[in-house]
Amino acid sequence: MSELVSALRRAGRSSRLLFVPEGRKVIAGILLIAFVLYGQELYGVATAGGRLDPSLRGATGPSNVIVVLNFTPDRFHNERVREYGVFSGRDGALNRIRLRMVTPENLDKLANLAWVARIEPLK
Repeated sequence: MSELVSALRRAGRSSRLLFVPEGRKVIAGILLIAFVLYGQELYGVATAGGRLDPSLRGATGPSNVIVVLNFTPDRFHNERVREYGVFSGRDGALNRIRLRMVTPENLDKLANLAWVARIEPLK
């Protein structure tokens, strides 16, 4: 019985920590670190539906696509996009990358990248 009372007292002290300024600072710091580490990924997942062309959403087999970026890609971006399909050149501009044989799973992964503006079907 005394163990239960002491456990409740300890729980009361730890919950009061949330209401003191030091406790709020610790929680704000943890949230800031989580935002820095996972913010871009979470934003990408939350907005992925708007990036993928509607004709590609129900793809059951490999697709040929154009990945459109809102900026001129660096080497990092080119190499990263090439991981999802077979690179087959540019589509008129440097920020339009043609990929062939992109699997439905890779379409979803590509749409989850926050720096990808759109994914269009290759015609």
